[in-house]
Amino acid sequence: MTVVLTRPPQANPHPDVPADRQRHAKAFAYLGCAGALGYGAMKVVWALGGTVGLSNPGHFHATDNGLSAPERLFDHWGTQTLAGIAIVILLGLVYPWGNRPILRPLLRTLAWAGSLMAVVGVYGLILITLYFAGDQGIGRGDLYAGTYLFTYICFTMLGVGFAGTAWLTRPRRSSAPRTLSPST
Repeated sequence: MTVVLTRPPQANPHPDVPADRQRHAKAFAYLGCAGALGYGAMKVVWALGGTVGLSNPGHFHATDNGLSAPERLFDHWGTQTLAGIAIVILLGLVYPWGNRPILRPLLRTLAWAGSLMAVVGVYGLILITLYFAGDQGIGRGDLYAGTYLFTYICFTMLGVGFAGTAWLTRPRRSSAPRTLSPST
């Protein structure tokens, strides 16, 4: 007599997201990744000494600003690192490697926090639209107006990507009917 020991199927603590929501969540995640990649690429160009989009390139050299070594490192590579982390968060929500019991809620919480980038992006787009409309009281700083437009579009894409992905990857609700208890 042969006995075969098999493990009983284990219940998934985080039910799978329905296929249609998962497909839409991937689209939102890719939108956010595109925004993060666009902004991150621009900052990499600047960190490597490029002057694309800068009206005053001398202002952005950290050695001229008197920064210490750690400050200089973050000044050159901090935002690119944050853009990379944003991509990991977004993709972790839509791919199986991010579906761990502790990791999943953490990724969703970070995605909701990242969705605030949409507010920054929309506010910036309003300001740059006012600038293009002729309100010269809004200071441009050391960037061209087109650079601000690109940056705020990237921020808006990233924030909307975070919000959409976090919303669409929420756990499925139980299908058990709700019963109301009579109040006395």
